[in-house]
Parts: sequence; structure tokens; C-alpha cells
Amino acid sequence: MGFVVTSLIFLVIGVIASLCTRICFNRGPSANLFHLTLVITATVCCWMMWAIVYLAQLKPLINPILSEVE
Repeated sequence: MGFVVTSLIFLVIGVIASLCTRICFNRGPSANLFHLTLVITATVCCWMMWAIVYLAQLKPLINPILSEVE
């Protein structure tokens, strides 16, 4: 899968988690805002971790040096 497709999957998961949080934990405006902030922050952090690892493998900064010792 490509970068854009997986990013859209993270977006959909974030929207579904936000809706589930809104429905299941409806306690008031300030609590809803807090829960929504936590879900969005967790989704963005997970996406950033995945994106950094994906891009680091796509274009590595250090190329391995192969030796013919064996």
C-alpha cells in the first residue's frame, strides 16, 4: 500500500474513533472536548510514527556497506 492510501486509512480510523468516543462517553461539553482531543492526538501520533518509519525505509540515510569477507 502506498503512503496516501495508508494515510487515508489512519484518517478513517481517527474519525471512527472520534465518533465512538462521542457516542460512548457523552458526559458534557468540556469532557467531550477533552476526549476528542485525546483521540485526535493519539491518531496523529500513531500516523506520524508510521510515516517516519515508512519514509525512513523508503529512502535510507545510511546505505549498508557490503563486504566480501566470506
